[in-house]
Amino acid sequence: MSKNRLEKPACVIYACCGSKCKKRGGKQLFKDLRSIVKESKHRRQVQVIKTGCTDRCKFGPIVAVMPENTWHFEVDTNKVANIVDDSIRRIQNTTDNNS
Repeated sequence: MSKNRLEKPACVIYACCGSKCKKRGGKQLFKDLRSIVKESKHRRQVQVIKTGCTDRCKFGPIVAVMPENTWHFEVDTNKVANIVDDSIRRIQNTTDNNS
């Protein structure tokens, strides 16, 4: 596979790192999400992106998973692994159903 080819990920996980979410651990959650995805060997299928404020500050830190449009509120380090695992499971189920 060519390194010059841009591949579309099956799943994108957005971690809010706006000022309030960041104070509540959003930046560390972003790092944890990236680390878990990297360790899972699914980096081509799952992309983690740090975002600015999502205007849901009362519920932060926030993690959104696309294309499912699933929003996770008050995320802590205990929930991060489950979010990644659920996303990978959905990708695998989709791939299995399309085979």
